[in-house]
Amino acid sequence: MNWQHLKAFLWLRWRLWINQWRRAGSLIVLLMMVVAAVAVATAVPLFIGALVGGIYLIPKLEPVHLMYVWDGVVVGFTFFWLIGLATELQRTEPLSLSKFLHLPVSVNGAFVINYVSSLLRLSLIVFVPIMLGFCLALVYSKGILLVLTLPALAAFLLMVTALTYQFQGWLASLMSNPRRRRTVQMAVIMTIVLFSQIPNVLNFATGFWGANRQAELTRQYHKDLAELRSQTLVRDEIERREQEITRQYELTKKNANRESLQYVEQIAGLANLVVPLGWLPLGVMAGAQGNAVPAILGCLGMTLIGSASLWRAYRTTIGLYQGEFTGQKARPSSAGASNDNSRKPGVLLLERSIPGFSESVSVIALGGLRSLLRAPESRMLMLSLLVMSAIFGGMLLQAPHNIPELARPLLAIGAMVFVLFCMLQLMSNQFGFDRDGFRVFVLCAAPRRDILLGKNLAFAPMTLCLGAMLLIVSQVICPMRVDHFLAMLPQFVSMYLLFCILTNVISIYAPLYIAAGSLKPAHPKLATILVQLGMFMFLFPLTQAPTLLPLGIEAGLAYQGWTAGAPICLLLSLAECAAVVFIYRVSLNWQGGLLQAREQKILESVTKRA
Repeated sequence: MNWQHLKAFLWLRWRLWINQWRRAGSLIVLLMMVVAAVAVATAVPLFIGALVGGIYLIPKLEPVHLMYVWDGVVVGFTFFWLIGLATELQRTEPLSLSKFLHLPVSVNGAFVINYVSSLLRLSLIVFVPIMLGFCLALVYSKGILLVLTLPALAAFLLMVTALTYQFQGWLASLMSNPRRRRTVQMAVIMTIVLFSQIPNVLNFATGFWGANRQAELTRQYHKDLAELRSQTLVRDEIERREQEITRQYELTKKNANRESLQYVEQIAGLANLVVPLGWLPLGVMAGAQGNAVPAILGCLGMTLIGSASLWRAYRTTIGLYQGEFTGQKARPSSAGASNDNSRKPGVLLLERSIPGFSESVSVIALGGLRSLLRAPESRMLMLSLLVMSAIFGGMLLQAPHNIPELARPLLAIGAMVFVLFCMLQLMSNQFGFDRDGFRVFVLCAAPRRDILLGKNLAFAPMTLCLGAMLLIVSQVICPMRVDHFLAMLPQFVSMYLLFCILTNVISIYAPLYIAAGSLKPAHPKLATILVQLGMFMFLFPLTQAPTLLPLGIEAGLAYQGWTAGAPICLLLSLAECAAVVFIYRVSLNWQGGLLQAREQKILESVTKRA
C-alpha cells in the first residue's frame, strides 16, 4: 500500500463518519463536530494537567494508592472504550474488505487501515494524554525505574484495542446472519451495562465497601444511647457513660474502617493479578516499591495477548469474507431424507391449541408468544426484567426483618407492580410492534375481542412467571403467612387482568410506529405521547387500587380484633379474582368494538415509515 492508497482510505473513512452523522440530523453533526474539536483541543491541556498534578500528588501517595489511581483510570478508559465499541456494531467493518479486493490494495493493508481507524475514538483522544502525563510524572517523582510504565502503557493500549477489535470481528461473524444481528447488538449493549453495575451490585448485596458494617455500628450506638437515657440515673453518671459509649463506638468504627481497607486492598491486589487489565496498575505499584519484575512481566503478557488477538482478528476477518461463516450447510441426501420422513414429526408451537379457548385465540396467542421469544427488542426487555428482578431481590435482602405480619404482602404486591411497570412499553403499544403484520388482523375474520384476548394471553407467561419468581424470593427473604402467600396468586391474576384492560385501551387509542429492532417510537406525535402518559399516570393507580381491598379489609378487621388469624385476605382475593375475570370478559366485547372502529387509524399509525 502506497501513500496515495493510504490517503484514499483515510479520506473514505472520514466521509463514512460524516455521512453517518448527517443521517442523524444536522444538529447531531454540529454537536459531534463541537465535541471532536473540544476533545482535540483539550488533549494538550489534559497532558499538562496530568503531568503537573502527578508531580504534585505522587510524592504524597503510597504505592497501593498509586495502584488505586491507575485502577480508576484503567476502568474509566475501558468503560468509555466499550461504549464506543457498542456504537460501532452497526457495521461489520469500518471499510468492508469485500468492496476493496478488486483494487490494487493488499488484504493485509486494508486490515491494518481498519484496525488503525478503529483507534480514532474520543476515549483514546481524552485518556491517552492523561495516562501519558501521569507516567512521566511517575518517572520524575519515583525515579528512573518507573520508565517501565511507558512500554507497559503501550502494551496495555495494544491489548485493549486488539481484544476489542477481535471481539468486533467475532461479532461480525455472528451478525452475518441477519436474524441474529439485532439480538447480538442488544445483548452486547446489555452486557456492557451489566458489567458497569457490578460494583454497585456487590456493594448493595454484600456490603463490599463496608457500608453495612458502618450502618450496623451506628444503629447499635444509637440504641445503646437510647437505653442509657431511659434509665433513672444521676445526670453526671449518664454523661460519663455516654462518653464511654462514644469512645467505644469511635474505636470500633476505626477498627472496622481499617479492616475494610485491608479487605479491599487484598481483593484489589488479587483482582489486578488475575485480570490482565490490572497488570498495568500492579506494575506501577511494584515499581514504586522498587520491584521491576511485575512491570516487565505485565508488559510482556499484555503484548502477547494483543499480538495474539490481532492475529486471531485477522484470521476471523479473512474467514468472514471467504464465506466460512455464511456458507450454507449441505442438504441431507435422499436416503437420509427418506429416513427422516419415516419418523413422525412433532407438533409445532403454532399448531397447538390452548384448552378452553377458540382456535383463533390460540393462534393469535401462540403467534404473539413466538414473536416475543424471537424479537430482539422483547429479548432485550426480558433480560432487563431479569436484571431488575435481581436488583429487586437485593433490595429485599436489605429490608428490615421486623416488618409487621400484615404489611409483608405489600412487598409481593410491590414486586408485581414493578413487573407490570416494566411491561408497560410493550403492552401499551401491542399493535405497534406488529408493524405490517397488523394487516393480517384487519383482513382476518376473527372477532376483534379474540384478537385482544390472544394478545393478552401472549404476554401472560412472561408477566406472571416473573411475578411468581419475585413472589418466591420475597417469601424466602421475608416470609408471609401461608394464607397470605396463597392469596397472592389470585391477587396477581386480578392485577394482570386489570392491567390488560388498561393497556388494551391505550393500544387502541394511542398506537405508535416502532422502528424494527428497537423499542423507540419513530417520530411520534406529541398528542399520542401525551395520551399514553396521561392514561397510564392517572388510570394505572386507579385500576390497581381495588386489588388492595382484600388486604386492607383484613387489616381493618384484625385491628378491631374481630377476625384475628382468619384467612380473610385469601377468601376476598378469590372472590375479587372471580369478579375481575367477569369484568374482563365483559370489557373485551366493548374493547373489540373500539378496535374494529379504529383499526384503519391504527393501521395507518403502525405501518407508516419514518
